[in-house]
Amino acid sequence: MLTTGNGTNLVGAPSGGPPLGQKALANVSALAADPLDQQVVNGVIAAKIRATGNLNGAASNIMLLRQLGWRSTTALQNLLWLAGTTGDLSLVMDTMDALLRREKLLGQIYPVLNLMTTDPAFRNLLIQRLATRPPWRRYYFMSASDLSKPDQIEGRYLVMRAIQRRGDRLTRNEVAPILAKLTGVGRTAQAFDLWRAQAGTVATPLADTNFAIASLPIATDALPVPFEWQLASGSGYFADANHDDRGSFVSIDWNGRGAPLFVSQLTSGRAGRYQLDVTGDTPMSMIADRIGFRLACPGGKMTQLDPANPRATGHMQLVSVGRVTCDFPKLELYGLTQTGSSSASVVLRTIRLDRIG
Repeated sequence: MLTTGNGTNLVGAPSGGPPLGQKALANVSALAADPLDQQVVNGVIAAKIRATGNLNGAASNIMLLRQLGWRSTTALQNLLWLAGTTGDLSLVMDTMDALLRREKLLGQIYPVLNLMTTDPAFRNLLIQRLATRPPWRRYYFMSASDLSKPDQIEGRYLVMRAIQRRGDRLTRNEVAPILAKLTGVGRTAQAFDLWRAQAGTVATPLADTNFAIASLPIATDALPVPFEWQLASGSGYFADANHDDRGSFVSIDWNGRGAPLFVSQLTSGRAGRYQLDVTGDTPMSMIADRIGFRLACPGGKMTQLDPANPRATGHMQLVSVGRVTCDFPKLELYGLTQTGSSSASVVLRTIRLDRIG
Protein backbone atom coordinates (compact mmCIF):
# COMPACT_ATOMS: atom_id res chain seq x y z
CA MET A 1 0.00 0.00 0.00
CA LEU A 2 1.51 3.33 -1.12
CA THR A 3 0.89 6.33 1.12
CA THR A 4 1.00 9.80 -0.42
CA GLY A 5 1.80 13.00 1.37
CA ASN A 6 -1.85 13.79 2.08
CA GLY A 7 -2.45 10.46 3.78
CA THR A 8 -4.32 8.70 0.96
CA ASN A 9 -3.35 5.18 0.02
CA LEU A 10 -2.63 3.34 -3.21
CA VAL A 11 -3.45 -0.35 -2.92
CA GLY A 12 -1.41 -3.13 -4.47
CA ALA A 13 2.20 -2.06 -3.96
CA PRO A 14 4.21 -4.05 -1.40
CA SER A 15 5.48 -2.18 1.63
CA GLY A 16 9.12 -2.06 2.61
CA GLY A 17 10.67 -0.34 -0.41
CA PRO A 18 10.57 -0.68 -4.21
CA PRO A 19 10.14 -4.13 -5.74
CA LEU A 20 13.64 -5.17 -6.74
CA GLY A 21 15.26 -8.41 -7.79
CA GLN A 22 13.09 -11.45 -7.38
CA LYS A 23 10.00 -9.36 -6.49
CA ALA A 24 10.21 -7.38 -9.74
CA LEU A 25 10.85 -10.55 -11.70
CA ALA A 26 7.84 -12.21 -10.10
CA ASN A 27 5.62 -9.25 -11.08
CA VAL A 28 6.79 -9.29 -14.69
CA SER A 29 6.52 -13.06 -14.92
CA ALA A 30 2.98 -13.02 -13.55
CA LEU A 31 1.98 -10.32 -16.05
CA ALA A 32 3.51 -12.25 -18.93
CA ALA A 33 1.69 -15.39 -17.87
CA ASP A 34 -1.70 -13.70 -17.78
CA PRO A 35 -1.76 -10.14 -19.17
CA LEU A 36 -5.53 -9.85 -18.55
CA ASP A 37 -5.39 -10.71 -14.85
CA GLN A 38 -6.80 -7.55 -13.23
CA GLN A 39 -5.11 -8.21 -9.89
CA VAL A 40 -1.69 -8.68 -11.51
CA VAL A 41 -1.94 -5.62 -13.76
CA ASN A 42 -3.01 -3.49 -10.82
CA GLY A 43 -0.09 -4.81 -8.76
CA VAL A 44 2.45 -4.03 -11.49
CA ILE A 45 1.10 -0.48 -11.86
CA ALA A 46 1.21 0.13 -8.11
CA ALA A 47 4.69 -1.37 -7.78
CA LYS A 48 6.01 0.80 -10.63
CA ILE A 49 4.62 3.92 -9.00
CA ARG A 50 6.24 2.99 -5.70
CA ALA A 51 9.57 2.56 -7.44
CA THR A 52 9.40 5.84 -9.38
CA GLY A 53 7.22 8.00 -7.11
CA ASN A 54 5.49 9.29 -10.25
CA LEU A 55 1.96 10.09 -9.07
CA ASN A 56 1.04 11.65 -12.43
CA GLY A 57 1.78 8.29 -13.93
CA ALA A 58 -0.49 6.77 -11.31
CA ALA A 59 -3.40 8.84 -12.55
CA SER A 60 -2.98 7.82 -16.20
CA ASN A 61 -2.44 4.14 -15.40
CA ILE A 62 -5.38 3.92 -13.03
CA MET A 63 -7.63 5.68 -15.52
CA LEU A 64 -6.54 3.08 -18.06
CA LEU A 65 -7.90 0.38 -15.76
CA ARG A 66 -11.20 2.26 -15.64
CA GLN A 67 -11.34 2.62 -19.42
CA LEU A 68 -10.82 -1.12 -19.71
CA GLY A 69 -13.92 -1.54 -17.55
CA TRP A 70 -12.06 -3.63 -14.99
CA ARG A 71 -13.72 -3.93 -11.58
CA SER A 72 -11.36 -5.83 -9.30
CA THR A 73 -11.58 -4.64 -5.70
CA THR A 74 -7.99 -3.36 -5.59
CA ALA A 75 -8.35 -1.55 -8.94
CA LEU A 76 -11.51 0.13 -7.63
CA GLN A 77 -9.73 1.06 -4.39
CA ASN A 78 -6.97 2.74 -6.39
CA LEU A 79 -9.57 4.48 -8.54
CA LEU A 80 -11.10 5.77 -5.31
CA TRP A 81 -7.64 6.92 -4.21
CA LEU A 82 -7.27 8.82 -7.47
CA ALA A 83 -10.73 10.38 -7.14
CA GLY A 84 -9.97 11.50 -3.59
CA THR A 85 -6.58 12.90 -4.56
CA THR A 86 -8.00 14.93 -7.45
CA GLY A 87 -11.26 15.89 -5.73
CA ASP A 88 -13.38 14.28 -8.44
CA LEU A 89 -16.67 13.72 -6.56
CA SER A 90 -18.40 12.09 -9.54
CA LEU A 91 -15.61 9.54 -9.77
CA VAL A 92 -15.81 8.99 -6.00
CA MET A 93 -19.52 8.23 -6.32
CA ASP A 94 -19.09 5.97 -9.35
CA THR A 95 -16.33 3.99 -7.65
CA MET A 96 -18.15 3.62 -4.35
CA ASP A 97 -21.21 2.46 -6.27
CA ALA A 98 -19.12 -0.20 -8.03
CA LEU A 99 -17.61 -1.42 -4.75
CA LEU A 100 -21.00 -1.51 -3.02
CA ARG A 101 -22.49 -3.50 -5.89
CA ARG A 102 -19.67 -6.01 -5.40
CA GLU A 103 -20.47 -6.00 -1.65
CA LYS A 104 -16.84 -5.26 -0.91
CA LEU A 105 -15.32 -3.10 1.85
CA LEU A 106 -18.76 -2.19 3.23
CA GLY A 107 -17.36 -1.51 6.68
CA GLN A 108 -15.00 1.07 5.19
CA ILE A 109 -17.32 2.63 2.61
CA TYR A 110 -20.36 3.33 4.78
CA PRO A 111 -18.38 5.56 7.19
CA VAL A 112 -16.96 7.45 4.18
CA LEU A 113 -20.47 7.94 2.78
CA ASN A 114 -21.61 9.19 6.19
CA LEU A 115 -18.79 11.73 6.23
CA MET A 116 -19.38 12.89 2.67
CA THR A 117 -23.12 13.49 3.17
CA THR A 118 -22.06 16.57 5.13
CA ASP A 119 -20.89 18.06 1.80
CA PRO A 120 -23.86 19.44 -0.22
CA ALA A 121 -22.27 18.68 -3.60
CA PHE A 122 -21.55 15.04 -2.80
CA ARG A 123 -24.90 14.69 -1.02
CA ASN A 124 -26.67 15.64 -4.26
CA LEU A 125 -24.67 13.03 -6.18
CA LEU A 126 -25.60 10.40 -3.60
CA ILE A 127 -29.29 11.36 -3.78
CA GLN A 128 -29.25 11.02 -7.56
CA ARG A 129 -27.60 7.59 -7.31
CA LEU A 130 -30.02 6.37 -4.63
CA ALA A 131 -32.96 7.52 -6.76
CA THR A 132 -31.97 4.85 -9.31
CA ARG A 133 -32.52 2.20 -6.61
CA PRO A 134 -29.10 0.50 -6.66
CA PRO A 135 -29.09 -2.93 -4.98
CA TRP A 136 -27.17 -1.60 -1.97
CA ARG A 137 -29.68 1.19 -1.19
CA ARG A 138 -31.72 -0.72 1.40
CA TYR A 139 -28.63 -1.82 3.33
CA TYR A 140 -27.20 1.69 3.28
CA PHE A 141 -30.36 3.19 4.82
CA MET A 142 -30.50 0.44 7.43
CA SER A 143 -26.83 0.83 8.41
CA ALA A 144 -27.16 3.55 11.03
CA SER A 145 -25.17 1.91 13.83
CA ASP A 146 -21.96 3.74 12.85
CA LEU A 147 -23.67 7.15 12.78
CA SER A 148 -22.66 9.12 15.87
CA LYS A 149 -21.74 12.67 14.86
CA PRO A 150 -24.66 15.13 14.65
CA ASP A 151 -23.61 16.56 11.28
CA GLN A 152 -23.48 13.09 9.75
CA ILE A 153 -26.86 12.18 11.24
CA GLU A 154 -28.19 15.42 9.76
CA GLY A 155 -26.63 14.47 6.40
CA ARG A 156 -28.39 11.10 6.39
CA TYR A 157 -31.69 12.80 7.25
CA LEU A 158 -31.29 15.28 4.37
CA VAL A 159 -30.57 12.44 1.95
CA MET A 160 -33.64 10.47 3.05
CA ARG A 161 -35.99 13.46 3.00
CA ALA A 162 -34.78 14.36 -0.48
CA ILE A 163 -35.59 10.82 -1.63
CA GLN A 164 -39.06 11.10 -0.08
CA ARG A 165 -39.70 14.48 -1.70
CA ARG A 166 -39.08 12.86 -5.08
CA GLY A 167 -42.14 10.74 -4.39
CA ASP A 168 -40.03 7.68 -3.59
CA ARG A 169 -41.50 6.12 -0.48
CA LEU A 170 -39.06 4.41 1.86
CA THR A 171 -39.89 1.26 3.79
CA ARG A 172 -40.43 1.07 7.53
CA ASN A 173 -37.13 -0.72 8.11
CA GLU A 174 -35.24 1.80 5.98
CA VAL A 175 -36.57 4.71 8.04
CA ALA A 176 -36.60 3.19 11.55
CA PRO A 177 -32.82 3.04 12.25
CA ILE A 178 -32.24 6.77 11.74
CA LEU A 179 -35.16 7.82 13.97
CA ALA A 180 -33.40 6.82 17.19
CA LYS A 181 -30.23 8.57 16.02
CA LEU A 182 -32.11 11.82 15.34
CA THR A 183 -33.97 11.77 18.67
CA GLY A 184 -30.69 10.96 20.42
CA VAL A 185 -29.12 14.24 19.22
CA GLY A 186 -32.20 16.34 19.96
CA ARG A 187 -33.61 16.43 16.42
CA THR A 188 -36.91 14.77 17.18
CA ALA A 189 -38.82 17.18 14.92
CA GLN A 190 -36.82 15.92 11.96
CA ALA A 191 -37.39 12.32 13.03
CA PHE A 192 -41.14 12.94 13.15
CA ASP A 193 -41.13 14.59 9.72
CA LEU A 194 -39.29 11.59 8.29
CA TRP A 195 -41.69 9.12 9.90
CA ARG A 196 -44.83 11.04 8.93
CA ALA A 197 -43.67 11.15 5.29
CA GLN A 198 -43.22 7.38 5.39
CA ALA A 199 -46.37 6.46 7.33
CA GLY A 200 -48.78 8.89 5.67
CA THR A 201 -51.46 10.39 7.93
CA VAL A 202 -50.35 10.38 11.57
CA ALA A 203 -52.64 11.66 14.32
CA THR A 204 -51.16 14.33 16.59
CA PRO A 205 -50.09 14.79 19.30
CA LEU A 206 -50.72 11.09 20.07
CA ALA A 207 -50.92 8.49 17.31
CA ASP A 208 -53.12 5.40 17.21
CA THR A 209 -55.36 6.52 20.06
CA ASN A 210 -57.59 3.42 19.76
CA PHE A 211 -54.68 0.92 19.37
CA ALA A 212 -55.92 -0.13 15.93
CA ILE A 213 -52.40 -0.09 14.46
CA ALA A 214 -50.80 -1.64 17.54
CA SER A 215 -53.21 -4.60 17.36
CA LEU A 216 -52.37 -5.42 13.73
CA PRO A 217 -50.05 -8.35 12.97
CA ILE A 218 -46.52 -7.14 12.34
CA ALA A 219 -43.63 -8.76 10.50
CA THR A 220 -41.17 -10.52 12.78
CA ASP A 221 -38.29 -8.46 11.37
CA ALA A 222 -40.10 -5.09 11.69
CA LEU A 223 -37.96 -2.55 13.53
CA PRO A 224 -39.50 -0.46 16.35
CA VAL A 225 -40.63 3.10 15.69
CA PRO A 226 -40.77 5.46 18.71
CA PHE A 227 -43.85 7.30 17.37
CA GLU A 228 -45.88 4.08 17.66
CA TRP A 229 -46.97 2.28 20.83
CA GLN A 230 -44.16 0.38 22.52
CA LEU A 231 -45.47 -2.55 24.58
CA ALA A 232 -43.11 -3.95 27.18
CA SER A 233 -42.88 -7.33 28.85
CA GLY A 234 -40.66 -8.56 31.62
CA SER A 235 -40.53 -10.50 34.88
CA GLY A 236 -44.02 -10.35 36.36
CA TYR A 237 -45.67 -8.15 33.73
CA PHE A 238 -46.88 -8.33 30.15
CA ALA A 239 -48.43 -5.71 27.84
CA ASP A 240 -50.06 -6.64 24.55
CA ALA A 241 -52.41 -5.25 21.90
CA ASN A 242 -55.27 -7.23 20.41
CA HIS A 243 -58.84 -6.87 19.20
CA ASP A 244 -62.26 -8.42 19.85
CA ASP A 245 -65.82 -7.85 18.69
CA ARG A 246 -65.79 -4.44 20.38
CA GLY A 247 -62.61 -3.25 18.68
CA SER A 248 -58.93 -3.03 19.51
CA PHE A 249 -57.42 -2.71 22.98
CA VAL A 250 -54.26 -2.90 25.07
CA SER A 251 -54.09 -5.30 27.99
CA ILE A 252 -51.66 -5.11 30.89
CA ASP A 253 -51.11 -8.04 33.25
CA TRP A 254 -48.93 -7.34 36.27
CA ASN A 255 -48.11 -9.11 39.51
CA GLY A 256 -47.93 -5.80 41.38
CA ARG A 257 -44.21 -5.90 42.10
CA GLY A 258 -41.76 -3.12 41.27
CA ALA A 259 -42.68 -0.14 39.09
CA PRO A 260 -42.20 -1.36 35.51
CA LEU A 261 -42.83 0.64 32.36
CA PHE A 262 -45.70 -1.06 30.48
CA VAL A 263 -46.58 1.13 27.51
CA SER A 264 -45.01 4.21 25.92
CA GLN A 265 -45.12 6.41 22.85
CA LEU A 266 -43.03 9.39 21.77
CA THR A 267 -45.64 12.07 21.09
CA SER A 268 -45.55 14.99 18.67
CA GLY A 269 -46.79 17.38 21.37
CA ARG A 270 -45.27 20.75 22.22
CA ALA A 271 -44.40 22.26 25.58
CA GLY A 272 -47.48 23.11 27.65
CA ARG A 273 -50.19 21.61 29.87
CA TYR A 274 -52.02 18.44 28.87
CA GLN A 275 -55.20 16.51 29.44
CA LEU A 276 -55.43 12.76 28.97
CA ASP A 277 -58.69 10.90 28.40
CA VAL A 278 -58.69 7.14 29.01
CA THR A 279 -61.40 4.57 28.37
CA GLY A 280 -61.32 0.88 29.16
CA ASP A 281 -63.11 -2.23 30.39
CA THR A 282 -61.40 -2.18 33.79
CA PRO A 283 -62.94 -0.05 36.57
CA MET A 284 -61.26 3.34 36.48
CA SER A 285 -60.62 3.20 40.22
CA MET A 286 -58.42 0.11 39.71
CA ILE A 287 -56.56 1.76 36.84
CA ALA A 288 -55.97 4.88 38.95
CA ASP A 289 -54.65 2.73 41.82
CA ARG A 290 -52.40 0.53 39.69
CA ILE A 291 -51.27 2.50 36.63
CA GLY A 292 -49.39 5.79 36.57
CA PHE A 293 -49.38 8.18 33.62
CA ARG A 294 -46.60 10.70 32.94
CA LEU A 295 -45.00 12.76 30.18
CA ALA A 296 -41.23 12.39 30.10
CA CYS A 297 -38.74 14.93 28.71
CA PRO A 298 -35.08 14.33 27.78
CA GLY A 299 -32.82 14.57 30.80
CA GLY A 300 -35.22 12.69 33.06
CA LYS A 301 -37.73 15.44 33.83
CA MET A 302 -41.18 13.90 34.41
CA THR A 303 -44.60 15.57 34.51
CA GLN A 304 -47.27 13.47 36.18
CA LEU A 305 -50.82 13.24 34.88
CA ASP A 306 -53.19 12.95 37.83
CA PRO A 307 -56.77 11.64 37.64
CA ALA A 308 -59.45 14.33 37.83
CA ASN A 309 -62.29 11.80 38.21
CA PRO A 310 -60.77 8.48 39.34
CA ARG A 311 -64.12 6.99 40.41
CA ALA A 312 -65.85 7.43 37.05
CA THR A 313 -67.10 4.37 35.17
CA GLY A 314 -65.55 3.50 31.83
CA HIS A 315 -63.84 6.85 31.38
CA MET A 316 -61.11 8.72 33.26
CA GLN A 317 -59.70 12.17 32.69
CA LEU A 318 -56.20 13.11 33.84
CA VAL A 319 -54.51 16.53 33.88
CA SER A 320 -50.80 17.30 33.94
CA VAL A 321 -49.41 18.50 37.24
CA GLY A 322 -47.67 21.62 36.02
CA ARG A 323 -46.35 22.38 32.56
CA VAL A 324 -44.46 20.00 30.27
CA THR A 325 -41.22 21.84 29.48
CA CYS A 326 -40.18 20.13 26.25
CA ASP A 327 -41.49 19.44 22.78
CA PHE A 328 -42.10 15.82 21.81
CA PRO A 329 -42.55 14.42 25.35
CA LYS A 330 -42.91 10.67 25.74
CA LEU A 331 -46.15 9.37 27.23
CA GLU A 332 -45.42 6.55 29.68
CA LEU A 333 -47.75 4.14 31.48
CA TYR A 334 -46.05 2.50 34.44
CA GLY A 335 -46.79 0.51 37.57
CA LEU A 336 -47.50 2.43 40.76
CA THR A 337 -45.74 1.11 43.86
CA GLN A 338 -48.07 -1.28 45.70
CA THR A 339 -48.20 -2.54 49.28
CA GLY A 340 -48.85 -6.24 49.69
CA SER A 341 -50.20 -8.42 46.92
CA SER A 342 -51.82 -6.19 44.31
CA SER A 343 -51.77 -8.05 41.02
CA ALA A 344 -53.94 -6.57 38.28
CA SER A 345 -55.25 -7.16 34.77
CA VAL A 346 -56.14 -3.93 32.96
CA VAL A 347 -57.81 -3.43 29.59
CA LEU A 348 -57.56 -0.01 27.90
CA ARG A 349 -59.66 0.85 24.85
CA THR A 350 -58.56 4.40 24.00
CA ILE A 351 -56.09 7.03 25.15
CA ARG A 352 -56.44 10.59 23.88
CA LEU A 353 -53.98 13.40 24.61
CA ASP A 354 -54.85 17.09 24.22
CA ARG A 355 -52.85 20.23 24.90
CA ILE A 356 -54.86 22.60 27.12
CA GLY A 357 -52.44 25.46 27.65
